[in-house]
Amino acid sequence: MNIAANTVASKLFVAFVAVAMLFTVAAPAKAATVEELQAQIAALMAQISSLSGGSSAPTAGCMFTRALTTGSTGADVTCLQNYLIGGGFGISAGATGYFGSQTASAVASWQAANGVTPAAGYFGPVSQAKYNALMADGGSTPGTDDSDDNDSSDLQGEADLDSVELSSADKDEVEEGSEDAEIAELKIEFSNGDAEISRLDVSISSTSVDSWDVLEEVSLWVDGDEVARMNADDEDDYLDEDDGTLRFSGLDIVAREDEELTIVIAATIQNNIDSDDMGTFEVTVDSLRFFDADGVATTENATGDLGADGAVEFTLEEAGFEDEILVKSSSEDPDATTLKVEDDSKSDWLTVFMFDLDTDDSINDIELNTVEVTLVLSAAYNTVVDDAELVIDGTTIDDFDVSSTTATTVTLTFDVDGDVTVDAGDRVDAELKLRFKALAAEGTTVKASVSGAGAVEGEGADDVESTGSAIGKEHTLRSSGLVLELDSVDSSEKTKTISNTSYDYGVFTYKFDVTAFEGDFYLDEDASTIDFDLNVNGVASTTGYTATLKITGAEDASTSDFVLNEGETASFTLTIETNTGHSGEAQVIVNSLAYSVADDGTEEATVAASPADEWESDKLILN
Repeated sequence: MNIAANTVASKLFVAFVAVAMLFTVAAPAKAATVEELQAQIAALMAQISSLSGGSSAPTAGCMFTRALTTGSTGADVTCLQNYLIGGGFGISAGATGYFGSQTASAVASWQAANGVTPAAGYFGPVSQAKYNALMADGGSTPGTDDSDDNDSSDLQGEADLDSVELSSADKDEVEEGSEDAEIAELKIEFSNGDAEISRLDVSISSTSVDSWDVLEEVSLWVDGDEVARMNADDEDDYLDEDDGTLRFSGLDIVAREDEELTIVIAATIQNNIDSDDMGTFEVTVDSLRFFDADGVATTENATGDLGADGAVEFTLEEAGFEDEILVKSSSEDPDATTLKVEDDSKSDWLTVFMFDLDTDDSINDIELNTVEVTLVLSAAYNTVVDDAELVIDGTTIDDFDVSSTTATTVTLTFDVDGDVTVDAGDRVDAELKLRFKALAAEGTTVKASVSGAGAVEGEGADDVESTGSAIGKEHTLRSSGLVLELDSVDSSEKTKTISNTSYDYGVFTYKFDVTAFEGDFYLDEDASTIDFDLNVNGVASTTGYTATLKITGAEDASTSDFVLNEGETASFTLTIETNTGHSGEAQVIVNSLAYSVADDGTEEATVAASPADEWESDKLILN
């Protein structure tokens, strides 16, 4: 053995001893992180490689948990530098742990040699995926692109491209600033064997603007996983500038025989695009390169929807073009009822109205600014309402302005001021609560609504005004009295034969419950205590019918027929039967019930049947 050989052997021995010592002392010392140990091992392995005259990559892999670019520092940078140096990509300054221009140049050379595009010197997810694939193949030499060799041990058969179908994404409108917005969907199927797709040429073009003036990045996705990403905001990123063509290479996407593979093409769009640059863009997949199990490479550019004939389109829109606030009725809106309030003090908080706010097709979340609610009362606002609050999706807004304090119709403008954000596509509930003053007049009514364009204002990508409306039920304020709750209204047409001639007549049946609160009240079982209208062809008829009333569930009284004690409920059945002389459209409307506060047989109090539209029967056509 000559002196040189002895020297090399000695150095190798020292290096191996150093590696062994790393593993021996690292754990007790606990001074180095995993990344730092990996970097030190990689450095020693690179030294061993250079001492032995080899140029293969170190077998110890680096661990990357972030993208590396100019200015990055740390053990992962050192490990990458040693990997590149060991593969023959020179960094004259050595493995310093600082990612400078020399390291960026070495990364770019490695990317070009391994089919990673663009070869820009940015060591991000795509490059790291390529690095991991090379290391998984046994630490392939960094300067060698093994994609053409195509490790086909898991593939079978001689693959033929059977079909290619390019279609638009579910939504063919994309707004500026969108991230990874789906713009096209490529479905591929192979027959006679499996295939590994290594390259796709994708073109995104417009007749009015260069692609790099609107695109930021373009990416490919399979089963929800990103498989490739390219910068697209520079003219130099494109294979063909005229057609806006981007080449994705080194893909390694496996397609199984007779199984449809779907590749989603997505685009990240730049912000602040000129309005003149908005419009329609065309997407094509110009060519596809794949390998079969034998490593035979095939490039296709005409099968199915490959090429210009298979183009699909998407429209680039301004940010916020689909943002919206829809005011909708709520299934939780309370039915018309009697609200129990006090005649000598303020009431508790009472829910009088509920509605929904729906962002439906919005792409962006909507931050609410103001909500306007209209109140219609039977008395001046300042004599009825003490305070108001609006609860939106669980957040209480109690800061509001009232358009007038002495009017009976007023607008409450709630200042949400961004305290509530409705996520894109969500529908949230809003609840109007009122606290009433001591009741000045029994039977005062209140009704709320949200309607008209701009009743709700918010902000998504831009300012947004609401559309749609919701109208609540009318509620009656009482400190004591009766509550009516309608169960059912039945309208039926019957026939009676008189002198061998058949005549129609109508039977209208109302069933409802009556409950007493804050007192005992007296009732007569007489249909005359119920105010109703029989309308024939739209005209009220005071004759030509018979009416009966049946009350169950109430106790007998001395003078009146029944007494309804506080908190008790009685069932009422009102039947109205027309005579046979009516011809045309007949309908019954119940208006109110009269009752007494004393057992004197005189009904001096009334309770309205509310809301009026629910106490209207169906119309019958008679004779």
